[in-house]
Amino acid sequence: MDVVAGFQAFFGDDWDDALDSLRSAPGALGGLALSALRQVRALDMAAFGLVVAGWLWLVFGYALEGDHSLGLVLLAVAPTVLWLAAGVAGVLVFEVSGLGVGVLVYWESYALMLMFGLFGVVSLRLALNPRGVRVYRGPVRSSGP
Repeated sequence: MDVVAGFQAFFGDDWDDALDSLRSAPGALGGLALSALRQVRALDMAAFGLVVAGWLWLVFGYALEGDHSLGLVLLAVAPTVLWLAAGVAGVLVFEVSGLGVGVLVYWESYALMLMFGLFGVVSLRLALNPRGVRVYRGPVRSSGP
């Protein structure tokens, strides 16, 4: 299969709709990212702190200082692997159980999966406990005379 046929099979026959979706994706993903950031709690920040600490050790301990202990490298990488695994699990729970398997035929669902997968523990916590969501509702405007 050539590249053009692969793109056409993935995006469908209507190129105009596909291009409109691609053009609107950055704004939509930005809005989703801000909404997800409102859900961050202390546990999420602590888990991400472990991820950052692992990255810092890889940069300073492994690369700059030359401490090439395999056990320490695995210990430094473990929080990142667990963070991404939690994100993937959360996205799958949300997408498949919340929206249904039929949503997997749309390419946009994979873009959302990728983005929410990077949120790690936040995605998993929200997928498993949707009642714990912090919802922001704007000011109420009365529609009076």
